[in-house]
Amino acid sequence: MRLSITHDTVFHYSLPARSNINEVRLAPEENDRQNPGGLEIIVDPEPETGLSPSRDLFGNLVHAFEVERKHPQLRITAKSDVETICGKSMAVETQNLSFDNVKEVKSDDSVHEYLVDSHYVAKSPEIWKEAIDVCFESEQTWGCIAKNLSDHVFTTCRWEAQLIHRATTAAEVQQDRIGTCQDFAHLLIGMCRSIGIPARYVSGYLYDPGLDHGSAASFTGTNVSHAWVDFYAPEVGWVGLDPTNHCWVDENYVSVAKGRDYGDVAPVRGSLLGGGPKRSMDVHVEVKQL
Repeated sequence: MRLSITHDTVFHYSLPARSNINEVRLAPEENDRQNPGGLEIIVDPEPETGLSPSRDLFGNLVHAFEVERKHPQLRITAKSDVETICGKSMAVETQNLSFDNVKEVKSDDSVHEYLVDSHYVAKSPEIWKEAIDVCFESEQTWGCIAKNLSDHVFTTCRWEAQLIHRATTAAEVQQDRIGTCQDFAHLLIGMCRSIGIPARYVSGYLYDPGLDHGSAASFTGTNVSHAWVDFYAPEVGWVGLDPTNHCWVDENYVSVAKGRDYGDVAPVRGSLLGGGPKRSMDVHVEVKQL
């Protein structure tokens, strides 16, 4: 499926800002589930030295820029297109999860950082126990356990949009049972890691066929950037699950960046001088089928 994406972010300042330094992760990545096409990132006011591309520690494409002169607002618009294909859920649903499998994965250095604690995801006895309770009621396969953990987050937590953006930890989400897609992803990652399944945070976009064709929405969380979880299974690799919509990641999903948690993949991160005491951010995402 061929998709076009427009991601528009506007920062409003009560006083003029300057020396506005930012890095953005807004480019669809190339992997076995998608092939990116064109990409255009427009910054207004235009940066004095343009955009500088690089790769971070997780292989994500990052564009950095600075706006030195004074400005009352900053707008970042990314336009891209990408071709997506189905994921690998069927290949992992029948793969046995045994002690030997888990021990083998834990000794794999390439996934070590997705098994240990990170800034927003720390394993705890409470998270471990909740994950174990779900495991006892699951068939002992990688796919069934991971999918049941994802469905458990969906059924026991309530989605609620944030008026003010604030990333929460897995422990906070477990206690409050409320949040957004990034919060549900943090809790699912914590559960997976606590029982020895490597899990990473993925940011990107979700195509909603209903909205695209003028009918009711088919998914939750489609008008802003979306987040879900990749878990790792031997001989299959990384497989995506969306706890916000209790489904496998398929051709409707476009991944942009991956990391240990939200702190590694924020779409826009920066610093500035001035700007005044009152600041706000408006984000709008539109994903359409070509």
